[in-house]
Amino acid sequence: MSTLPSGANIWLEPESAANTNYQPVYPYNNIQQTESGHTFEMDDTPTRERIRLNHRTGTFIEMHPNGDEVHKVYGDGYEITVKDKHIQVQGKCTVEVLGDYNLHVAGNKNEVIDGDYNIQVTGNMIARCKGVQGMSLISDNDMDISCNPGFGGTMSLTAGDHFYLNSDLVVAGTIKADVITAESRIGTEALGGVSAGLAGFVSQTGGLSVGGPPVAVPGTVIATTSVISPIGNFGVMDAVLMFDVVNTLQYILHWHPTPMGPSGPTPDKFLSA
Repeated sequence: MSTLPSGANIWLEPESAANTNYQPVYPYNNIQQTESGHTFEMDDTPTRERIRLNHRTGTFIEMHPNGDEVHKVYGDGYEITVKDKHIQVQGKCTVEVLGDYNLHVAGNKNEVIDGDYNIQVTGNMIARCKGVQGMSLISDNDMDISCNPGFGGTMSLTAGDHFYLNSDLVVAGTIKADVITAESRIGTEALGGVSAGLAGFVSQTGGLSVGGPPVAVPGTVIATTSVISPIGNFGVMDAVLMFDVVNTLQYILHWHPTPMGPSGPTPDKFLSA
């Protein structure tokens, strides 16, 4: 995508075949002129044939020897079509507006672009949809959204109801939230595990306690099925089925002397992996 400086001319008005260096040759140029200064020229000068309709203010229409046409208005221009209008440009179309550009479409606007679509905005850009169905952005392949990635830009997503993501979420940085709720489970593949603050992992709805009714103890995790922890450090552990390699072995294998001999925990307190 090319970058153009502000106010740069991307095309120039072609010069007339009748100029200071090449004047019409008598008797090939036929001129009609009115009292106020309007002129109509039909120039048959060889190799410089042209037709020019000139208004006294300078506004003119001129047809060049090669078939080009220049329509220049020294004032405001208006073009009104009462019925349908069809425009076909078989080459490249270039429009340069040095001031503001306002477009109002009372009906629908449809654009079909077979190639790339590039938009470059130097100032701010605002897109708003007032329709009932809202706004849809669809890509048949990947979609990239960047917000000044090289200098630390900020992106804000705001929804009055909720933000629905129907896919996996991969975050290279950190996630900060007031509350994170999972309908199935929260898992981690990080080598560092999952970290919690001073309150630990707290169950707010209660759980299943072995030998008793469901209870919820602040600072604990209560699992109805299993807690899987190859290396863990827990103060209170109570679950129906628990896999904790290190703490399980420590619980099963530890013993201390008594008058009746060494004693230890019952091996069914934990089900070792």
